[in-house]
Amino acid sequence: MNVVLTNVANVFSSALLMDAAAPPAPAGSGPFQAVIMVFLVLLALFFIFILPARSRDKQTQKMIDSIKINDKVLTTGGVIGVVCSIDAQGGEIVLRVDDANNVKIHFALSSVYFVFNKEAAKKEKDGKDKGKDKDKSAKK
Repeated sequence: MNVVLTNVANVFSSALLMDAAAPPAPAGSGPFQAVIMVFLVLLALFFIFILPARSRDKQTQKMIDSIKINDKVLTTGGVIGVVCSIDAQGGEIVLRVDDANNVKIHFALSSVYFVFNKEAAKKEKDGKDKGKDKDKSAKK
């Protein structure tokens, strides 16, 4: 029994020694490969975080540039009002929030979150009506 255990121990120890004496790494690995990996990670982060943020910033700027007097807007604070005046140079917008008392509030132009566009709402409503007509004809 002792002989068998000794042989088993010898086999395991030789297997461990073979793992310790593993063949050398291929010639392509080294500091250059690490630099490439860091570059690829930075490139991935650029496409994941920076590119979408730039796109959102462009859309927001386009929306702010399209604001006109008498547009209904929503601010980041949740205030809904109608635009009375816009000072693009000063970055200020004046909203009328209560027609009955003629209450006006000054906001930073960058605080506009959404513009309720009457034309877009009308197109969306027309699109929904066309969709309902298609559904009615499909049911028949």
